[in-house]
Amino acid sequence: MPQKLILVVEDNQINRTVLSGILFAEYRILEAENGQEALSLLKEHKDEISLILLDIIMPVMDGYTFLSIIKADPAYSGIPVIVTTQSGSESDEVTALSYGANDFVAKPYKPQIILHRVASLINLRETAAMINQFQYDRLTGLYSKEFFYQRVKETLQQSPEREFDIVCSDIENFKLVNDIFGVPAGDRLLCGVADLYTKFVSGKGICGRFGADHFACLLERHWEYNDKLFVEANALINALPNAKNVVVKWGIYNIVDRTVPVEQMCDRALLAARSIKGQYGKYFATYDDELRGKLLREQTITEGMEAALAQEQFVVYLQPKYSIKDGGLAGAEALVRWNHPQWGFQHPGEFIPLFERNGFITRLDQYVWEKVCAMLREWEEKGYEPLPVSVNVSRADVYQADLPDILIHLIQKYKLPPSRLHLEITESAYTENPGQIIATVNRLRELGFVIEMDDFGSGYSSLNMLNKMPLDILKLDMNFIQSETAKPADQGILRFIMDLARWMNLSVVAEGVETKTQLERLREIGGDYVQGYYFARPMPKAEFEVLLLEAAKASKEKAPHRAKLRAQQRPLLLVADEEESYRVQAQQTFGSRYQVVGAPDGASALAALDGNEHRVAAVVLSLTLPDCAGFNVLDQLVGMRDIWNIPVIATSPPSEQLEERALELGADDFVCKPYSQKSLWRRVMRTVGIRSSAQRERALEKEAYRDYLTGLLNRRGLSAACDPIREEDLPVAVYLFDLDNLKQINDTLGHLEGDGLIQRFGALLSRHTRKSDLLARYGGDEFIVIMQRMGDEQAALAKGEEICRVFRESCRTDRVPAACSAGIAVCHAQEPLADVIARADEALYRAKSDNKGGCCLWKG
Repeated sequence: MPQKLILVVEDNQINRTVLSGILFAEYRILEAENGQEALSLLKEHKDEISLILLDIIMPVMDGYTFLSIIKADPAYSGIPVIVTTQSGSESDEVTALSYGANDFVAKPYKPQIILHRVASLINLRETAAMINQFQYDRLTGLYSKEFFYQRVKETLQQSPEREFDIVCSDIENFKLVNDIFGVPAGDRLLCGVADLYTKFVSGKGICGRFGADHFACLLERHWEYNDKLFVEANALINALPNAKNVVVKWGIYNIVDRTVPVEQMCDRALLAARSIKGQYGKYFATYDDELRGKLLREQTITEGMEAALAQEQFVVYLQPKYSIKDGGLAGAEALVRWNHPQWGFQHPGEFIPLFERNGFITRLDQYVWEKVCAMLREWEEKGYEPLPVSVNVSRADVYQADLPDILIHLIQKYKLPPSRLHLEITESAYTENPGQIIATVNRLRELGFVIEMDDFGSGYSSLNMLNKMPLDILKLDMNFIQSETAKPADQGILRFIMDLARWMNLSVVAEGVETKTQLERLREIGGDYVQGYYFARPMPKAEFEVLLLEAAKASKEKAPHRAKLRAQQRPLLLVADEEESYRVQAQQTFGSRYQVVGAPDGASALAALDGNEHRVAAVVLSLTLPDCAGFNVLDQLVGMRDIWNIPVIATSPPSEQLEERALELGADDFVCKPYSQKSLWRRVMRTVGIRSSAQRERALEKEAYRDYLTGLLNRRGLSAACDPIREEDLPVAVYLFDLDNLKQINDTLGHLEGDGLIQRFGALLSRHTRKSDLLARYGGDEFIVIMQRMGDEQAALAKGEEICRVFRESCRTDRVPAACSAGIAVCHAQEPLADVIARADEALYRAKSDNKGGCCLWKG
């Protein structure tokens, strides 16, 4: 440990030397000849000095003046001071102590006395500082929780005749203040609230901070609590510099029974505050018999939950889901009910929130998952239609590292595909720790589970989070559906939500449908599935199995229709031949794989193609159709190849002339009549396979030219796209953009956030450029834009500055600012693209050197 530092203030050199000699072995020494010099040393070493030895009679500034200055300054007032003087009179000692000295020693110095008093004062100061750390909250200076309890207990014991209340407060959504404005801003807000508490209770009570955003005070009862009092208090808090629409809830506990532990008094006041969280216009609540009853009820529930699980008092109910399109049973949602032996069936709203708070929800959820998997296995063995069932996954479940392993173990145990178990995660869960939620849900989707966002439309961040979350199904919040159906079909945001879901390839389940009007509204705007009391209430397993039997019966009745529909959805093989025998044989040969359509003449063949081009897998075309229609149909098919590239196998009796003409016109193959069906099968399969392979190759080639993350061109695609640039396209402006702070964003917020920023910048480039411009992701965080026929250099610079500004303003990230820099080079004559990019790169380097987030135009 470093030696402690002592400041010796003495005008006499000999006395300073003597004191330094006494203290040298145990302490470090600073020396000052007078009070003025000592003040300068204090400013420089105030956090190091443990004690001051001070002479009274000195030139420039005497000891009394020095004492009065340092004791008036909070920065120095806590440093202990021992006064040294030639006089040993009692009056001098009293005067020194009245100025704030802690002790007094007379000259000549006695080494043992000096050392003893110095050590005693330093130890006393350090002990007081340590006690002070326990007594006071380090951030706000209010009493700590433990010391607040102690002070309240002492006050109540000392004043039995006076009436007191405990008042506790809770700031709603304080976590958002830290997330949005930063922890330092949140700390400043807490300090401001603490100052208001101190001023309010000054001389009338005791204040403490319990950690986070919870404050408490003991107040002597001098008034009736009313809304006006707390509305004014809330207004004062919102007038603080760091407050942004802060809402505070207060809870009051009237102290009647002083045998109740102080800790319990404060808990009850906080319980009263929490009871009005989220209620607009309510600022305070008082702990009363109703809250007390609720507390006792929760305690009873908590004490009985383990036994209830062991005795299987929790029962799984199923609420059916129906297809809006055909009204058929499409699945179910698993809900839990508590069949208590004394209380009967309990509403989930009474015990689920409590289980979420105490952590028991994870065990209850796993119990439900197991019961549902067992049901699905049983229904599979009974031959029921394999419908999916949705189960709830609470936010506590998601934070378990082994959640995927637990779910995989269950479906393997009951031999189920993961898609049979839909996982419902409430929208509010996505807002708490989105990074971990995204990673976990991505893993579950990779394993084959279907992910549903429950209660969509009830939270503040729906659209923001929807863009980031890996989802398959949206479940619209019940209250949202009921309110939206009151609006005309072309109003409200329900239609927008449906369109958005379609665009994102998400299915939509509407829950809480209670009327025919609501159902018709959903059917009109294109919902997928529905559940609610209009169809069925949640029901036990046995009742749901009746619905499964009815669904199986209906499915059997509809089987022929579905078979016909499936046949109509199969690829189509057109056999255009004047001989019926060939058409019949083709139906027999290809009927199991294709929907075979026969045509005896050219008109029938073209009519069969009309409207079905996208379904036609191949055409077997007789060149000897009546009226020479075979070549007419072939011409039509070849002419369609820019849009519909349909394979054609031409047939005719042996004729070299017909064969050569057909192949020259574009037929893919030729077969002589009569032919075997086996030969025709091989030729059709080969031709279709070759065409499909060529299409796949073209798709893969196209994919090879695109960046997988943004959909823009990659380097290979940019090089290929730049080849056709001609002289009439000049001048050309080449922009090289670089995303600033991307590494910091990846390190701070994670690579998913970084990838999202890259995608948003790619989309921004597409919006702020022309269709004829070339856009490419050049690698990592660099993008290239090539604008042809650019007017002049100033126009090029203005466009670059516009893109940088829009990105800076619209693509914000939490805690780390998003920005981009750009280098621009304008090319007036044809030259290698690499040279122009090199100049843009030089300009980009200068832009980043001068000021990140700006543009620089290359000028040589």
